[in-house]
Amino acid sequence: MNFHIRSVTLSDLPVVNAIGEEKGWVLDATPKGVVRLAGEQREPNFAYLCTTGDAVLGWAYGAYRSPEDGYIAIDRIIVAPPYRRRGVARALVEHVLLNFPGVEVLMSAWEPELTPFYASLGFHEADDGTMTNQP
Repeated sequence: MNFHIRSVTLSDLPVVNAIGEEKGWVLDATPKGVVRLAGEQREPNFAYLCTTGDAVLGWAYGAYRSPEDGYIAIDRIIVAPPYRRRGVARALVEHVLLNFPGVEVLMSAWEPELTPFYASLGFHEADDGTMTNQP
């Protein structure tokens, strides 16, 4: 399957939110028109959408961490049920890693059963229980 990944736009919100409603994860817009996770007060580092043709397959979101924090975090990854286990989450994580080279990336919302998946992308569990791409 050929994936196209780009930033989420305001016009994407209805379809993006239809996918995220299952887990209560929806995006909205700040008064300035910036897409962010509903209820989030921080500005986003990124909000990426994965598509193929006209189909929206999934999205990934990371809220802003300051440069002093020394990392970014993937706060949400959601894939539409029909497209799970087809490489969508992998494509989204790889896109984040490509767009933030040399920066530590943490998986803020991860489940232990997904550890092998994240390990295949170069992540490991740190002493504090987070998943990181740094040694």
